[in-house]
Amino acid sequence: MLQTIRDNSKGVVAGILVGFLVIIFALSGAEALFSGSSRSGEVVSVDGESITENEVAREIYRQRQQILNQYGDSVPSEFVSDERLREPAIEALVQRKVLIQHARKQGMGVSESTLDQLILSFPQFAGDSGQFDPNRYQQVLRSMGYTPAQYKALLRQELLLNQLSSGVASSSFVTPAELERFAALNFQSRDFQYATLSRDQVADQVEVTDSDIEAYYQSNQNQFRRPEQVAVDYIDLSVANLMADIEIDEQTLRDQFEQNRAAQEGQEAERRVAHILFEDASDERVAEVQSALEEGASFAELAEQYSEDLGSSGQGGDLGFVSGEGLPEAFMAAVESLEVGAVSAPVETEAGVHLITVTEQRGSEVTTFEDARERIAQQLKRVEAENEFVTLMERLSELSYNADNLQSVADELNLPLENTGLFGRNGGPGVAGETTVVEAAFSEEVLERENSSDLIELANDRVVVIKKTDYQEAYIKPLAEVREQIARQLRNERIQSLLAERGEALREAVASGESLSAVAEEAGLEVQTAEKVERRASDLDRALVQHVFSLPKPSGEPVVSGVSTRNGYAVVMLTQAQDGQWSDLSEEEQQSLRRNLAQMQGQQEYLAYREQLRQEITVER
Repeated sequence: MLQTIRDNSKGVVAGILVGFLVIIFALSGAEALFSGSSRSGEVVSVDGESITENEVAREIYRQRQQILNQYGDSVPSEFVSDERLREPAIEALVQRKVLIQHARKQGMGVSESTLDQLILSFPQFAGDSGQFDPNRYQQVLRSMGYTPAQYKALLRQELLLNQLSSGVASSSFVTPAELERFAALNFQSRDFQYATLSRDQVADQVEVTDSDIEAYYQSNQNQFRRPEQVAVDYIDLSVANLMADIEIDEQTLRDQFEQNRAAQEGQEAERRVAHILFEDASDERVAEVQSALEEGASFAELAEQYSEDLGSSGQGGDLGFVSGEGLPEAFMAAVESLEVGAVSAPVETEAGVHLITVTEQRGSEVTTFEDARERIAQQLKRVEAENEFVTLMERLSELSYNADNLQSVADELNLPLENTGLFGRNGGPGVAGETTVVEAAFSEEVLERENSSDLIELANDRVVVIKKTDYQEAYIKPLAEVREQIARQLRNERIQSLLAERGEALREAVASGESLSAVAEEAGLEVQTAEKVERRASDLDRALVQHVFSLPKPSGEPVVSGVSTRNGYAVVMLTQAQDGQWSDLSEEEQQSLRRNLAQMQGQQEYLAYREQLRQEITVER
């Protein structure tokens, strides 16, 4: 297995280095301006390596955002508090540290060129031109709380973890016996009969009285508690909103277009390149891929399947836009000779043998003013809006600090004032759905002292200020407000209970020896027959199908049972179960199942492997 891990850690990524990227990393010593020592505030030590308070804080934030993204604003604030998430965050960091240490001990590593190329290819770091923008790069990293050096270290760790997990998982395999067993169970079909007692047949026998409703209300008042709510005025200041109010005159747009065109003159065309790399190429293997390309196969799909460049194969071999820097001379000579969409002959470099294609070209085409007009307008608007944003943000902070109300602030800054309406600690619509806004609204400063909040940063280019306008304490909703809700609930519960009681009596009658048809006829029900039903059957009630497949196989006598369904209660008589056959599956289905089962088993083995490593490490607190 360790050999498989090492094999998965191999791969050459062509280095695409741009001058300004080198400058950014050379200046990473300035990180002291943004963060303290990485060793300060040690929380735990894992085999001599520290996990700091800063790392724990970042992991708490990551886990909180993951929970909120998955479950939305309905998550109670105490479920995502720092105190509740602290221990899971520390354990996650310890587990991560253990795996990274183990990967390094196995000889795994990530080259600088691989990291640089990945960073250059990430779209979140691209500017308006679509190319890597150093200012954008710095801005995004600062918003995340990282310096360039810290971010590269984190990216290196992620790649190491991927190497380790893929190495262990890909070493797994499935035996023919396991495949046969899986096919027998997963593709099993069953024959059964059933009769359904519907809700309508018992609904008129259920009565809910006023006294029933009142008794339930008195016994379950906590169900009808309405939590405290607050409403706030808010001023939402963002670059996007400011841009919407900015107009750029036609002459300014044309002047900027001419400046852009003058700057582009003389620039060489850039080509977006993809490749398939064979590190230890055989003529037969290269010829196999060339033949597939000639027959119309997708270059990207072949790159994912055949390329041994782990840094680009997952992206269909894409290396992004290249201008020649950092690439072998033979490689670039082939690129420059290709038209868009054409594929090169095999090109040999120190890394191996490449098949190269140009997927896109830019820089040589002549752009008209009409084509560039909207893009230039957006760029100029953003520049002007960002400058205005900084000025207004400072003024907003000053004016709102001691303001009696935010209307006067909004009027002076010519910004809109809005109100959230009442919302609870779980948040509400719009800006009230932001966790930081909810926390500020229920803070002592805003809720009790009735002061304006500090500036609340929702994004790099968006802040809000809030001030309380209304508050309602928690209270029990009156009976009149919830009467219909209680009546429906009690009625549904009693119908379901009566259904189960009547249905169980029918089941017992069949189980004691009476025929299903006779019992059904006496109860006014119709017997349905279902044959060769599979687990994934969608034309029958899902609860019914799941229950049928939970029953033991019949051995001589039918198996009798009962189950609550979406519309009633079904009495079921299972008569036969037929196992699926591996040989009945198509070759494509067999390959897919074999691959998926191996992946599932590989993941389980990786989890067990990870747990074993964790148990072998002593953590010092």
